Amino acid sequence: MKLRNLLFSFIAIFIISMVSNLYFNLKINNLFEELSTLKTELVELEVEKSNTHLIYIKSFSTSNMELLSKSMNYRRLDIHNKNKNLVKPYKLEDGNKPIVVLGFGGR
Repeated sequence: MKLRNLLFSFIAIFIISMVSNLYFNLKINNLFEELSTLKTELVELEVEKSNTHLIYIKSFSTSNMELLSKSMNYRRLDIHNKNKNLVKPYKLEDGNKPIVVLGFGGR
């Protein structure tokens, strides 16, 4: 009788371990499928992000600013910078020589 109970408990433990192993394998497979779908969605979103960034760079780059301004009927203004309030540099060694200013507008 004792051997029969021991054999029955051994078979019950064996069957329970097999069923639990199958159950956990099914759960792992379901989680793996969800993970793979998330990975594919992530890759698709990264591709969409890079395409959007590329479109942004193409439309708002510095080389394309002239075309954008022409399409919005803007015109380029001429720039004339004249500095009238120039100050002598503080480390000028010879005070007798006039300061020559290089830039727009001449003397």
